[in-house]
Amino acid sequence: MNTTIEEKDGVMTVAFEGRLDTINVPEVEETIRPIYTTETKEIILDCSKMEYISSSGLRIFLSIAINSQETGKHVTVTGVNSFVTNLFEMTGFTDLFDFR
Repeated sequence: MNTTIEEKDGVMTVAFEGRLDTINVPEVEETIRPIYTTETKEIILDCSKMEYISSSGLRIFLSIAINSQETGKHVTVTGVNSFVTNLFEMTGFTDLFDFR
């Protein structure tokens, strides 16, 4: 899993590439830590290169949703493949984020 963060023009973009599973969750959590403390109010989670997400990976997205609600941030999820879309729909995550 490769996770990158870029901040530009008041928008923070987090790009996920590969498989977000139990093995790499600790590394991803460390990488995305800045989104919890940023003053940026607009966050994009780019999943266009994310191949798979496990329940451990879903917990990361849940944590982001909770933090964004508490801090008034708007989170948009983009580029989700059909597998991940189905998983988000089954777990109710489509109600937590703005999907594009």
